[in-house]
Amino acid sequence: MNILWSSEARRALRAIRKFIAQDSEFYAARMVARIIERVERAATSPAQGHPVHEYPEEPLKEVHESPYRIIYGFSEDEFRVVTIVHFKQPLEKKRLTRHQRPGDRV
Repeated sequence: MNILWSSEARRALRAIRKFIAQDSEFYAARMVARIIERVERAATSPAQGHPVHEYPEEPLKEVHESPYRIIYGFSEDEFRVVTIVHFKQPLEKKRLTRHQRPGDRV
């Protein structure tokens, strides 16, 4: 399965690294690696993620790499990381809808 990262997801990952690196470059790199590994694991069985509870009408799922939620969509041959949000952050719909494609399924 091909893994694609939206510009929003890449921006979020850079922001996570920058924020954590204020205290520790080591832990910043470690968290980014954990998120990437979690995405790779989720891509092997994308249907097993959880529906995004704030927006059940959206064809998206989520997995967690504490303290972050990884929001994604998928089709037969693509796994698209839409965004990454901290558990304490509200998930704004505008971060979701511009990155979906026709044919996404949950």
